[in-house]
Amino acid sequence: MHARHRKLQRTFAVGTALALGMGGALIASPAFADEADETVPLSGPAYEENVFDALADPNVVAAGRDADDNFVVKKVAGTETPDVTALEAEKTNVVVLEVPAVLKPFAENDVVGGAGYLIETPKGLGACSVGFSGWSPDGDPALISAGHCADGEVGALALSLPSEDPAVGGDGYVPTGPGLLGNFGFSQWGGPGNSAGASGDLSSIDISVIDVSDAGFTLLPEVTDWTTAASNDLAASATTVNAVGTPTLGATVEKSGRTTGNSEGPVTLVDGWANVGGHYVHGFEANLNAAQGDSGGAVIQGNTAVGLISGGDPDDPTGATWVAGLSNAMTYTDGYTVMLHVDAPAVSGPAAGTEVEPGTAITGTAPAGTTLVVTPASGDAFEVAVSASGAWSFPAPSTLGAYSFSAIAKNGFNESDSVSHELTIVAAPISAPVITSPADGAQINDSVTAINGGGLPGATVTVSGDVTGTAVVGSDGTWTIPADLSYGSYEISVKQATADQTSAEATSTFSVVLAAPAIVSPADGSEFADGSAPTLVSGTGVDGATVTVTVNGTAAGTAEVVDGVWELSIEGLVKTGETTITATQVVGDVTSVASTATITLAAPAPDGDGGAGDDNGTGEGDGDLAVTGGADFTPFIAVSALLLMIGGGLYVISRRRVSAVRTDI
Repeated sequence: MHARHRKLQRTFAVGTALALGMGGALIASPAFADEADETVPLSGPAYEENVFDALADPNVVAAGRDADDNFVVKKVAGTETPDVTALEAEKTNVVVLEVPAVLKPFAENDVVGGAGYLIETPKGLGACSVGFSGWSPDGDPALISAGHCADGEVGALALSLPSEDPAVGGDGYVPTGPGLLGNFGFSQWGGPGNSAGASGDLSSIDISVIDVSDAGFTLLPEVTDWTTAASNDLAASATTVNAVGTPTLGATVEKSGRTTGNSEGPVTLVDGWANVGGHYVHGFEANLNAAQGDSGGAVIQGNTAVGLISGGDPDDPTGATWVAGLSNAMTYTDGYTVMLHVDAPAVSGPAAGTEVEPGTAITGTAPAGTTLVVTPASGDAFEVAVSASGAWSFPAPSTLGAYSFSAIAKNGFNESDSVSHELTIVAAPISAPVITSPADGAQINDSVTAINGGGLPGATVTVSGDVTGTAVVGSDGTWTIPADLSYGSYEISVKQATADQTSAEATSTFSVVLAAPAIVSPADGSEFADGSAPTLVSGTGVDGATVTVTVNGTAAGTAEVVDGVWELSIEGLVKTGETTITATQVVGDVTSVASTATITLAAPAPDGDGGAGDDNGTGEGDGDLAVTGGADFTPFIAVSALLLMIGGGLYVISRRRVSAVRTDI
């Protein structure tokens, strides 16, 4: 029948309020909303009113919106539907389709999903199909099927023998299993109390639950494809159910039932209502090959449970099958849930069989939305959160030795298969002790009398290298080992040990160096006027040391340190400008680093007029700088200038006399 439903399924769009009714109650003089418009509204209250008014005609079996934005009305072939005919003439988007008859429940009065079960009734055995395995609100096993399967007076329930079911050519009324299946719990066909319900009412459903009472049954979150029915093991070839959802319009769904087995077809109508045997049922339509006895059978889309076979007309050439929407119907079952397959978790690390320290992160993955339940070989189980990306982690225990655990991923009452892992927990190695002094790379001016550091209280510290010895770390975490180190370069190694562990080594390489002598006078940065250059340099040092001084790289001599001080002449070595004095001291064959002091000596100031000093008749200069760079010729220049002036005057007088003589001639 699935191939015959494609056209109908395409006529209804996802997400709309689709009303489907078959054999609805008569309503006198139905009036369609928005008759003045050119088209019938396709959403909102006006749309829902048009659907309701169309279904008021008992010959109308369905009404709704299709993917081409048409208002589709399905009526029984050969019947009169005057209001629908008038609407079709008035509106441009009305499409009327004919079907052979109204829909009927797929049950003959009437445990992977799709398996058949038999129902004891006063009239004999009826038969329906299991939709999905499930859980009661308390976590007890349950089965989910169609509500109309539980309608009327029903008694004991038993699974039917798959190899004798009509899906594989059998008569279909041979019971099997370890015992009686259980009893119907919640059930509803149509509205509450199995009332007719109403189109547009989400509580108009077709669902039942069977509380499984025999512990011999193993319920699985799977739907059989009936290919292994001959072996009576329907679970040998089945599709896992991982989620519950709603179907996609136009997409392919797959059904499984005891009468017609497995088939698939497209979804043609969604989010609608149909009148199934006088009861409104919310759900969708699909082109599926279904017949009596398939009622309650599973409908899946991929691995998602989407519906339960509800009804249809076996004589309908389109093969339309109405499917009760599962996601909506489950909300009215007082807490029952669908059993889902959960993928098993995986341990990412550390690798099985490896040794790890206490607190090491044990990591892995599990389906997002689940909780990891870890059960150690000894000790209590505990839960670990799984992140949105599917990652989980927990620390290795502190107890040393073999550690094995199993883990499952859990979602509600649904649990994955278990995975196991084994590690060995070993003590974390104690860390190397700390050498606080002498620090690695240090240069020490005084002799070293002790090696100091920190460690684990109670541990024994051993020093080796240029210093040897042992010490117990005190309660404050410190230790000291005596040493006697004079000038030179040294290296030591230190480790600590407890009763069962020895740490790695810590090392320190250091030097005991002779301190540089201090230059006290002249102090570094001092400035001196011309004529007042320092003639001595002095400072402090190590008693008995020989201090060597240079001035601007020129050796000034040596001096011995007596009572901590030394002094040396530098007369004549300090020149105008900057002068750098350097001092080192030597004790035995050890030479210290150098100390320096830089001083400045001012240059002589120049005269005010740039010439020889004027003594103003006093015979003393005015303090101007002396003329440098050659002999002073100023007096000779002055005399020469005077002689030139006198000579010039005599020349003028002579010229005048000559002129006078010539005048007299």
